[in-house]
Amino acid sequence: MMKKKLTVLASAVLLAAVAVQGASAQSEEVTTPPAIEIEQTGDINLGGVKEVTPFKIGNNWSGNVNGSKITSTQFYVPGGFGHVKLYFNNKGTSDTIISVTHSSGKVYFTETVKAGKSFTWRSIYDYSQGVRGGDFIVSYRSSSSNVNVDFAGFASDNEEEVKG
Repeated sequence: MMKKKLTVLASAVLLAAVAVQGASAQSEEVTTPPAIEIEQTGDINLGGVKEVTPFKIGNNWSGNVNGSKITSTQFYVPGGFGHVKLYFNNKGTSDTIISVTHSSGKVYFTETVKAGKSFTWRSIYDYSQGVRGGDFIVSYRSSSSNVNVDFAGFASDNEEEVKG
């Protein structure tokens, strides 16, 4: 019985609101576009093309680091997105040593990237289950000139995404 009274009351309030809105509006003719009906019969033929399901990207980042011989950047990997791909392009005039370390202290890799060369690291080849979630520090060191490195990366929930 209480539910019926609430329904009647709600209907009355809705009608009152519509009446007030209609009374305050200027009289303009409103047209409604025609409805479009789409009918599908049977399967859709994709011509042999497989359906593509996008992977979830947990985070992505990019930028450039330069101006000193030792510097760092950081990135974050959300839990469940431990498949990581990192790209580094050494635009400097000397070799740069790049290390990636988790906030727990675990060093995931250290790599020397020659001047004018690039390096891509894919977590799947060293850590098939993915890396830990959390904060990461990327350290850049050069002994003879300032670091100048473009970097980019992303964290995914699917190992296939980092293979490409």
